Amino acid sequence: MPFNAATPDNLWTGSSPALVRAGDVGERQRRSPTGTAARRALVAVALLVATTLGTGAGGAEPADPPADHPPPDPAKAVVDGGGAAAPRDVPVAVVPLRLPITGTRDTQVEGTVLRNLDRLLARPGERGVLVFRFDGADDPGAGASDFGRSLALARFLADPRLSGVKTVAWLPAGARGHAVLVALACEEIVLAPDAIFGPANVDEPFIDDAMRAVYAQVAARRKTAPPALAQALLDPQARVVRVATDDGDQLVTAAEVPALRDRAAILDEEEIGPVPLALSGRRARELGVARALARTPAEVARSLGLSETALADDPILDGGWKGVQVVLSGVITADLVARTRTRIEEAIASGRNFVCLRIDSPGGEPEQSLVLAAYLASLDATRVRTVAWVPREARGDAALVATACDELVMGAEAVLGGEGAAAIDGRWAEAITVAWREGVAKKRDRSWSLPVALVAPGIVVRQATRPATGRVGYFCEEEFDRLDDREAWQLGAQVGVGPVVLNGKAAESLGLAAHVVEGFDAVARTYGLEGDVALAAPGWADTLLDALASPGIAWLLLVIGGAGLYIELHTPGIGFGGFIAMVAFIIYFWSNHLHGTSGWLEVMLFLAGLICLAAEIFVLPGFGVLGLGGGLLMVASLILASQSFVLPTNAYQFRQLQWSLLGILGAAIGVTILAVVARRWLPESRLFRHVLLAPPGDSAVDLIDDPLEALVGLEGETTSRLAPAGKARIGEEIHDVSSDGQLVEPGMPVEVVAVRGGRLLVRAIDAGVRGTHG
Repeated sequence: MPFNAATPDNLWTGSSPALVRAGDVGERQRRSPTGTAARRALVAVALLVATTLGTGAGGAEPADPPADHPPPDPAKAVVDGGGAAAPRDVPVAVVPLRLPITGTRDTQVEGTVLRNLDRLLARPGERGVLVFRFDGADDPGAGASDFGRSLALARFLADPRLSGVKTVAWLPAGARGHAVLVALACEEIVLAPDAIFGPANVDEPFIDDAMRAVYAQVAARRKTAPPALAQALLDPQARVVRVATDDGDQLVTAAEVPALRDRAAILDEEEIGPVPLALSGRRARELGVARALARTPAEVARSLGLSETALADDPILDGGWKGVQVVLSGVITADLVARTRTRIEEAIASGRNFVCLRIDSPGGEPEQSLVLAAYLASLDATRVRTVAWVPREARGDAALVATACDELVMGAEAVLGGEGAAAIDGRWAEAITVAWREGVAKKRDRSWSLPVALVAPGIVVRQATRPATGRVGYFCEEEFDRLDDREAWQLGAQVGVGPVVLNGKAAESLGLAAHVVEGFDAVARTYGLEGDVALAAPGWADTLLDALASPGIAWLLLVIGGAGLYIELHTPGIGFGGFIAMVAFIIYFWSNHLHGTSGWLEVMLFLAGLICLAAEIFVLPGFGVLGLGGGLLMVASLILASQSFVLPTNAYQFRQLQWSLLGILGAAIGVTILAVVARRWLPESRLFRHVLLAPPGDSAVDLIDDPLEALVGLEGETTSRLAPAGKARIGEEIHDVSSDGQLVEPGMPVEVVAVRGGRLLVRAIDAGVRGTHG
């Protein structure tokens, strides 16, 4: 929205003076490169008279200080390198201001200032010094500061709460774009000699009267620069002229020179250039815009009359941020959201005020993502700063969590939005839209179309431009129709149709991502977190859970479980393989359950399949229906346990299903390889020779040497009930046997007919026809 100087949004009271009074610039001695020696002498005399009269009753009075600021500190040190006063011992704070000023940068800086305000006001009668260090001016895009955000920060600098604090803008590398407005809103400006100040119209193709009025009012109120010069920094069409009169030098617009000529004798004129106006540090010092020239914190401190170590040793040089990194990884569930909130709250309670939420998630439960997003948006931005760091992916509803933070930082190839683990239908899309629009968007004072379109299908987002200011926004039809000033916007090209998927570069170009970096070290450098950054890491149980639920470990558990079942089927009743299989499958289902992808359905399917397989082997062998059905049930349970959906409905879910099937196939191949190895070498080892039966040989000698094969054809007597497995006495020993499907009572005569699965297969015979082998 444009800011009109005549509206209640007006930042500065009073009119914008067209001329700078002699008392404001009388001390600025100038030399005219084009004047004659006599004219120069006359100028010197006029300046001397003006300076003398400025302190007397008949001369021009010095400009009054702003109403909301006390008179300048009488102990202020001389700046120009002359005799400096003794260093003052006053509270000092340095607040880094990273350029460009976009997103919530203004509220974050305000929060840093307010957290340290009590310390700056701790000494009654002494004004603390608040230095804003403009960082990143050399970075690409540093001039793209948002006018509204810059104006909000400039308005904050005029807040009565800061009346007892002296504000200084320190520009070690200069400033361009609307960051110039923030510098002008400070009481003093300190520039490096070679730094460039301006122009203010970088990336601002449209300059309206409201902007011109604001710049003029800021300059007139703060007296940091003449209003004409401030407007020339903004408007490339404006021309500013330095005029030498008998009252001293004045900086006025070219249009004001004729009127000035009618009122006073003009001794010399000089147009200030270049166009658009950009001043070096030395030129700004010459024109009286910069209070001092300084490159290092020590030089800045000396120019302010402070101890040389006052800025270098300041404890909030890094912004006063005490950082903590909280990890949000995996499918989003109610349990994961609760654990994440607990970690954030514990970090805040311990004094951490910068929360870096590392997100690596495909989404999950949209309602839980909205719960976490609403919680993040409810945090006070002046007390806690939240930054979402997406190094790899924040798909589906996980994008809602990412965009709910104060700022979003992404890797260049990271994925934001698009289809995720949850299937978002029309009903869910409407619910997400309403919840986001009435909740997070209102709390953050942001447009809601683009964040919602990252998740909800069918939402068409178009770019819109405000011709008066050049401001760009992104709206769907519903949000655009709700705008009070929609007539001032022009709709442009379509950005995308939901669910929109963006990489880091695309998200940055659309204003969703504040920075695109690689690695957390770059994130820490961007926000000045090189110091102690705590890691709200999961506990050992959470770490173990995440490890067990990782695809590689999950499929390894399946291989171990399958191998255990194979060994159990080929073991003469010892149960070692069965125990290993049971433990492996329990861990597999338990870890996936805690990870949010497995429930009772998967466990019941697996048990049902296992029962069907057992029935096929031991109860009703030979038909294959139960065996095939049981195998399919077990495979289905393992696949469902590895994903958060039953049937895939979008491209992401189809890809996940493919990975699940590949995992099952890989596990089956692994079990087959282990089975071959076990059959071939384990029976020959000393440790496992009594655990796994050796495979039968091809020769008759091998068959005779096999003790079980030697029992085929012998008769014996059951010592327990065969249902169908049990025990029977064959010869002088008791063996594990199975019937051919019949129930055989104890004490019944049986005959050994075959060896199957490490057990003797017997059939019942009539006592009357029993042979002589028993």
